[in-house]
Amino acid sequence: MSRNKNAGFTLIELLVVISIIALLAALLLPAITSAREAARSAQCQANLKNIGVGLIRYSTSSPTGAYCSGASDFRRDGCMDTYGWVADIVNSGNGNMNESLDPSNPLRGSEKLNDLLGKDTTDAKDGAPAARLVSGVCGQATWGGVSGTGSGSTFATTDANSVERAELVSRHFVTNGYNTNYAASWHLTRGMVRTAFDNTTTPISLTTAAAGGFKGLSGTTGPLREPTMAKSRLSSSNIGMIGCAAPGDIDEAILSQNIGHGPGGVWSKGTDDSVEYIAAGALLTEAFNDGPAYVDLTSSSKEINLIGNSANLMTQIACERAQPTTASCAAPSGNATGGNNIYLQDTRDWYAIHKGSCNILMADGSVKSFQDLNADGFLNPGFDIADGLTDLEISGVGYADDRQEMATDQFFGGIFIDDAYFKGAFE
Repeated sequence: MSRNKNAGFTLIELLVVISIIALLAALLLPAITSAREAARSAQCQANLKNIGVGLIRYSTSSPTGAYCSGASDFRRDGCMDTYGWVADIVNSGNGNMNESLDPSNPLRGSEKLNDLLGKDTTDAKDGAPAARLVSGVCGQATWGGVSGTGSGSTFATTDANSVERAELVSRHFVTNGYNTNYAASWHLTRGMVRTAFDNTTTPISLTTAAAGGFKGLSGTTGPLREPTMAKSRLSSSNIGMIGCAAPGDIDEAILSQNIGHGPGGVWSKGTDDSVEYIAAGALLTEAFNDGPAYVDLTSSSKEINLIGNSANLMTQIACERAQPTTASCAAPSGNATGGNNIYLQDTRDWYAIHKGSCNILMADGSVKSFQDLNADGFLNPGFDIADGLTDLEISGVGYADDRQEMATDQFFGGIFIDDAYFKGAFE
């Protein structure tokens, strides 16, 4: 009489099966991670396209055809619920920017939240219009009451007023959408440096205005306008507008207080909602690129300096007349007090968030993805940075070497979008 054979697994067979499953899981994990990042990058691109729609819609209702009212930067452009490209999109009903954050970026807000909290107490940076600083909620009695002495008040982290301000920032600004982790271009928010002329030369030279402050509205012609873009020799597909934001500098971008609110707060008005958006100590993103710049050849690591006062622009004009068909511009260089009159856009407020690439919204509404070829996180438009920098030197410059990661025929890194500046003086 035969005996029934045990149909169960032996211990060895079970271990073999577990090993096979573990091996398959290990093989699949990178693919799953890659698929998740691809999905996040696609969502980022969709966000940027929606932002593009919002900016174009804003330009159709703007008397000047401007794509926006400026940067989302409290101290330079005004209260962030009224001025800046983020406020323009929210207030025109084209989106809640806090609900359209770059999903791959672990930083969940702009360093300008610190300004709203009172960390930076310098009012009217770079000649900001005073009326803009006290617009929106920033001009209301409740805002000044919380700060104690007005928009420029500073707080101790244990001060009750500072806690109330943080709750107000959370409820009014962040919940309502006036927050982003995307960074704008200098061209979008500033357009063009304000210029002057030097009639002591023959022919007369165009220069930057002696007032300077080319990161601020007062030193520039203001945000880029659609009529200017429509008449430009440049393709709108090569003008960057909004991109994935880099981490801010540590002296400005470490959040001073929790951004969040709960039941029982001063501004709760009987509601029982509760949310924490960003924890104190978190790093925040940059807000917008700094503008035309050159490499200081006298510094050991070739630091990058922004364009200065009374800089002669005639060499830049001659250079840009030939673009994009030729690469006739010399590398922008100089010393600590002045450049060789050739300048490129400082793009270090954009960052390769998406596994070595950065998504950038262009002026035609398309989104381009630029590759970070040297894994430094930034996109070099053509600066001649020294090779062989130490990690410490790279941390001070950003760009690790001179590899051009934003090709001239794909991204305009110059100054002159408006061709009218090419006219010269001949009467």
